Amino acid sequence: MLILNLPDKLNSNLQTMKSVSKFIYSVFFLLIILFGNVQKNFAQQKKPAPAATASDEFNIKKSSFLLPQALPKWKFSQAFSIYYVVPPKDWTLDLVKAPFFNYSCKIALPEAFNVQASISTIFVSNRFSVGPFWNYSVDDFHFAVGYQVAYNLGYLAEFGFNTKLTGWEQQPSLTAAYSFGKTAVILRGDLYYTTALNVNEGGHNISVADNFVNGYSVTASYDQRLYKNKVLSLGLKINYLRYHIIAWPALPVNSYRYVVPEFQLGINL
Repeated sequence: MLILNLPDKLNSNLQTMKSVSKFIYSVFFLLIILFGNVQKNFAQQKKPAPAATASDEFNIKKSSFLLPQALPKWKFSQAFSIYYVVPPKDWTLDLVKAPFFNYSCKIALPEAFNVQASISTIFVSNRFSVGPFWNYSVDDFHFAVGYQVAYNLGYLAEFGFNTKLTGWEQQPSLTAAYSFGKTAVILRGDLYYTTALNVNEGGHNISVADNFVNGYSVTASYDQRLYKNKVLSLGLKINYLRYHIIAWPALPVNSYRYVVPEFQLGINL
């Protein structure tokens, strides 16, 4: 059972994080508006005949980052995403919505293997993960088995605070997908097993002695060509967790799991 008697000062940390989240959410909203204007300008331009031909030859398998499949050896792929996480009210005493910025990359290895790594951050909350995946395809059906090690880091070192959270998690996953030529659907399940969790407040350290299953998640994603070889990914992730790194200042002291919805928007680089 996870029991952390954190100092009262962490309640103030949550208020600081709310302010940071509101600022980041405003930036996120502005980026969406700018992105829409750029798309509108592209739509008004006349496309030459060769571009239409390229569109006809486009295949989602050549460009999708999320699609699990064997790739040419040493091929390097990368993507940028925004995760819009909605922590439960029981954690925050108010509805806090915060975007999580994510950069992911992978390099293909022989025998249908690849190694994937990612970093997700809102500056005060960070998550790093890395691990191997094995991929298998039958015609337009694609499957993958993966195992990643994740490191969680949260810190507040401003406004008079000196609070830090660190933790390690093991993250096995299963992925299944189907490609339709120019689009693809991907379904992925992850399990989160916490092997270390520590909170440090002004030099006072509190650790969780026992390993525990933090929870699991299911993600459904849809990939579609945006322009040229760029693929837009839209995803919905449902987490069922005891804690989420994005809301670490409100780390719950009970052993219950909570539903944490997450909306994902990404593009390959």
